[in-house]
Amino acid sequence: MENPSLTEKAKRIVEIFTRRGKKICVAESCTGGLVASSIVSISGASAVFLGSAVCYCDEAKMKILSVKKEILEKYYAESLQCAQAMAHGAISIFNADYAIATTGFLDANVAPKPADLAGKVFVCLCKKDDFGNLNFECDELLLDTSCQRNVNRAKVAERALDMLLR
Repeated sequence: MENPSLTEKAKRIVEIFTRRGKKICVAESCTGGLVASSIVSISGASAVFLGSAVCYCDEAKMKILSVKKEILEKYYAESLQCAQAMAHGAISIFNADYAIATTGFLDANVAPKPADLAGKVFVCLCKKDDFGNLNFECDELLLDTSCQRNVNRAKVAERALDMLLR
């Protein structure tokens, strides 16, 4: 099912980033590719979109995105620190100007991790400045865990697209 809000935001992203000559990439966990899918559903996305990595398990986050094991052990994969590391890994892999990463829990199923992680999601934007330095901007979302997972997935994807539009 198409989400009109995601489609409209993705369309604006493709238009703006094409006009500015900037490239984007995505690293996703909890959104499972929805951010990337929203962007590539727009005609002309290939002018700005370099690729994505959907890394749902810890091992994939480490092997593909170079998230350090220490981050996963100390803070968990569903943390601000992991979101930053995922965005950093993606921008490095794809050599993009902007990377967006999503990770967290869409519902109350957090076992065996702490219950206070239920519904907590992090979205992190990594962008290169004109000198190649990386800057991070991260948002924390607290989702209604009684909502369906795909409703929350769409909320997180929408926040990711909003961050790219800022």
